[in-house]
Amino acid sequence: MNMIRTLSLLSITLATGAAAQDYDLELIRNGGFENVDKDANTYDQLKFATGWRDATLGLADLFSPSASPKTVGIPLNDYGDCKPFEGEYYAGFCGWKADVQRNYEAYDQTDVFKPAWGAYSEYIKGELIKPLLEDSTYEITFHVALAGNSDRSIMGVGAFFSELDLSYNNRKFMEEDPQVYYTKIIEERNKWVEVKGTFVADGKEQYIILGVFPYVGLESKNMIEGADNRYAYYYIDGISLKQVPKEK
Repeated sequence: MNMIRTLSLLSITLATGAAAQDYDLELIRNGGFENVDKDANTYDQLKFATGWRDATLGLADLFSPSASPKTVGIPLNDYGDCKPFEGEYYAGFCGWKADVQRNYEAYDQTDVFKPAWGAYSEYIKGELIKPLLEDSTYEITFHVALAGNSDRSIMGVGAFFSELDLSYNNRKFMEEDPQVYYTKIIEERNKWVEVKGTFVADGKEQYIILGVFPYVGLESKNMIEGADNRYAYYYIDGISLKQVPKEK
């Protein structure tokens, strides 16, 4: 009888310990982009960061301290001058770009360019360490910085969690509704901003996608006066996702 009771108490203790460990478990793989298959040396090489891929045909970037400052170096690169939020590496994505092409039929200098394929946006995607649990609460934290050479900034930077491994054959904005997003326009460049929030999972979500989501709204701001380079580029680092303990 005593042995049975001892075993029962041990089972309860182990179960409680396992639950506590679940809350401490980091669910993002390589959230700081420190694990790389090899160092990036030019644009469009997010795939070299272990566990990360592009969600559309818009190709995101991995930044490396060994890369050229003319491309994807750290801290100096083609987009600005920014040290990592943590570690030695970070990634980056074009949140918005108004693509244009030369208008050879223009009558004056005010109509030199015309729209090309339209608004362009990039998204980074990773598979979670394990699927999310139905009706459980999770907290996502990540850090973004508007690149110094971005002449625009746009709202809607956020994180979307999906059961499916979404992949789109275009370079357009994704229409999904992000569970967590930054509600303001980031106005200071080359400075890390924390995006943090909680959400209740539907269950079985296994992928995270980060970028700009028009569902939030596409309000934008010109960072300079006059003609600009028509894009908003963001560095990203320090991504973390953990389950939140239920309130007693």
